[in-house]
Amino acid sequence: MANLVRPSRDGDQFHYLWAARRCLLLLPSPSQAGLAGITIEGASPEDRPRAGGAGDAVIDVAEYYGGVEVNRATRIRYVQLKHSTRRPSQPWTASGLKRTFQGFAARYGDLLGEFTASDLKTRFEFRFVTNRPVSVAIKQTVRDAAERAIPRHPQEAAKLERITGLAGTDFSLFCYLIQFEDRQNDYWEQRNILRQEVMGHLPDADMDAPVQLAELVRKKALSESEDDSCIKKTDVLRALGTTEGGLYPAPCLLTPMDNPVFREQEAGLIQAIVEAEGKPVVVHALAGVGKSVFATRIEAELPKGSEAVLYDCYGHGQYRSQTGSRHRHRDALVQIANELAGCGFCHPLIPSGRADRPEYMRAFV
Repeated sequence: MANLVRPSRDGDQFHYLWAARRCLLLLPSPSQAGLAGITIEGASPEDRPRAGGAGDAVIDVAEYYGGVEVNRATRIRYVQLKHSTRRPSQPWTASGLKRTFQGFAARYGDLLGEFTASDLKTRFEFRFVTNRPVSVAIKQTVRDAAERAIPRHPQEAAKLERITGLAGTDFSLFCYLIQFEDRQNDYWEQRNILRQEVMGHLPDADMDAPVQLAELVRKKALSESEDDSCIKKTDVLRALGTTEGGLYPAPCLLTPMDNPVFREQEAGLIQAIVEAEGKPVVVHALAGVGKSVFATRIEAELPKGSEAVLYDCYGHGQYRSQTGSRHRHRDALVQIANELAGCGFCHPLIPSGRADRPEYMRAFV
């Protein structure tokens, strides 16, 4: 007799590991429209009563962009995950996806009474994630309906309409919101990928960090977290052993002056920076000449498309304090890297108390 318990546990691990990888997107993002919260096993507590719980049973993960409050979120993605240990190459058919489509359709029907078609298209998405392939006929049928084209598989289209209880414009709009992510890596590969992705954020090889991140997801799936199932950036940072302040240990304390006295050398200095072609340009002068004022003005004078990070190593004298050190690798490199990460140019650099100077430098580079 086949053991059905172990494959079910494999599916749980696939769920937790995939969600743990998504949690890394909660770290510094290039805009306020980035991922703000992830709920496990259903929509957010605020979203659930609003929708009367419609379709909640098929929502394994819900992602909220721009804000965790439903009315503030710029986009909400409802995700169901399915993993198969015994039949990874067998395509999903309409009958196999029946409960998925019914659950998504129930949530869609509730949303349809509250939001316009334009809102639904821009703010909501239903996503099915699996390690198995999805039948080509199903994909084409959903796409044809979304584009209101003549169905290439009329029988499949009729079958999906019966399953969802939708037809015409409503069925077309529903299919527009459907996305498939099939042929995903199996749960054991998800574990390896999670480890690699977490290591890409750390200066040292902290093997416990990916375990703690997956454990965070697992705890949010338990009944004790039913009313607190949302994972936010602070939760991810805590799992990785740091805080929001730890990501930005030495923020710039220089403030632009209202009426600065410009030096005639500024134009020449900025031109030298632009033409340096990757070589460092060092600007030095005696105290009080205006180096800090000039530093605050460089970015505004650079060509369009340029980026500048102003690292303030002095910090109003804080560099002298043991509690406000700014000259260490773990302060300067973490601050600079995460300012760049906030612009979308690289991964965040998560500080670690165990990493040494060479490890910080390698991670920064």
